Amino acid sequence: MKYFFIILILIIILIFVFCFIYNKIKMQILKINAAESEIDESLRFKYDLITKIIAEIKKIDKDEKKLKSIDKLKEEEVSSFEFERKLIGIEREIYTIRNENNQIQKNTTINDLWYDITSINTKIKAEEKYYNDSTTIYNKLVTTFPTKLVALIMKLDEKKYFDGKDMYDENIKDFKI
Repeated sequence: MKYFFIILILIIILIFVFCFIYNKIKMQILKINAAESEIDESLRFKYDLITKIIAEIKKIDKDEKKLKSIDKLKEEEVSSFEFERKLIGIEREIYTIRNENNQIQKNTTINDLWYDITSINTKIKAEEKYYNDSTTIYNKLVTTFPTKLVALIMKLDEKKYFDGKDMYDENIKDFKI
């Protein structure tokens, strides 16, 4: 009878430890998902700002042909990371056009929208940092003992960082600026 109680107490302790570790991992998953949601929302807002700037540029310079069609971008099924990269490319084109045209440089609407874009870029970088920090903690939890045991039982894998870089792959050139 004495051994039965000892075994029962050990089982209860193991269940509590399992629950504690599981909750710790789940908390990181929630943080990652919340950060990803914030990034997506900010990227959609940036997309809208870029669309408005393009419309303003086309009002001033109807012959402007350098800008890629941003309309196709929303229809494409891409990850948030790829979407951000494409927005950055379009943003660079706008920056070049803006610097080459004095009339566009002096337009207050475009300048106000450009200020909003630089503000949202700062916000996106902070959100990406939070996402990557949370991902680092999560990845440590699912790869180190004893939390790895819980992760294996729950079939949880490591997550990639927001920049899409897989820290363990052989491709060292997948980080691009």
